[in-house]
Amino acid sequence: MNWIVYAGVAILLLGAEVLYLRLATHYHIVDSPNHRSSHTQLTVRGGGIIFWLAAFLAFVVTNFVSPVFFVGLTLVALVSFLDDISSIPNRIRLLIQLISLGLLLEQTGLWSELSWWMVPGLILACGVLNAYNFMDGINGMTAFYSLVTVASVLIINQFIIPFTEPTLVVFSLIGVVIFAFFNARQQALCFAGDVGSVSMAFIVIFLLINLMRESGQLTYLLLLTVYGIDSVMTILYRLWRGENIFQPHKLHLFQLLVHQLQWPHLRVAGLYALTQFLINGYVIWLTRWDAQRQFWGSLALLAVLTLAYVLITNRLLKPRRKPDHGRETSQVFRRLT
Repeated sequence: MNWIVYAGVAILLLGAEVLYLRLATHYHIVDSPNHRSSHTQLTVRGGGIIFWLAAFLAFVVTNFVSPVFFVGLTLVALVSFLDDISSIPNRIRLLIQLISLGLLLEQTGLWSELSWWMVPGLILACGVLNAYNFMDGINGMTAFYSLVTVASVLIINQFIIPFTEPTLVVFSLIGVVIFAFFNARQQALCFAGDVGSVSMAFIVIFLLINLMRESGQLTYLLLLTVYGIDSVMTILYRLWRGENIFQPHKLHLFQLLVHQLQWPHLRVAGLYALTQFLINGYVIWLTRWDAQRQFWGSLALLAVLTLAYVLITNRLLKPRRKPDHGRETSQVFRRLT
């Protein structure tokens, strides 16, 4: 596919994003800051809708390849967008997500292959979908992380193991770059919203399943390591504290870095993306080895990252010792006398 097509897609997605920002502002589809927010001003919600649009354009350009996948993507994007506009009960969103992921697995051919493993497979895929959504909490996070993830998949597809027609990957990458222009700022013009983060997660899951099926290597799951470690460890920590994991919170590591250390959003998002970028290089190198070395190499990576997460989180959550003003006063008095 030539560069003229890519340029045309970029212009179309850019125009669509600008139009959406105006419509969302007019119809008040915005995020209002509250005690759980990491932002301080009204910001348009749902700017990640262009991820679905990028997939739609890829669907049309490729003569409607993978129709079952696209139906699933459209269903999950629609319910997520409606949730961005007006909150939808969790059970309805979860039901639609499971149906959509079932369609995705059918498109990839795993539905018949998994047999009784289908239920654990759906649960795992649903977990990845929602983890990607939960991590969309600060400016640049979804933009930078998705840029690294999709770009890595494109590199693997082009130079290591061709596993899919590249149009969906390239169009999604263009959509991420355009979204980053509006989101990766000190004061974001828009957030991805559920429609953006869930749609991107759905696309990434589809690509990774195809990659793992073609290569026969589960090691490629590590392309989502950073999100996975933060999400899983945060859930375990909240369970240990006896909290309801379905209630909103501010205990993700990226939230602690922002609120405890007062780090800028883009610094934290960049750190997450850079970490995943380095991991992806390690993963690509690791897949050149046999299955046993891949297993131990993957286990070592997860162990190191888990330990790092625990040490950093414990330090950030450690209660700060309040100064003993009475003791300080008595010491001053003794010095004076």
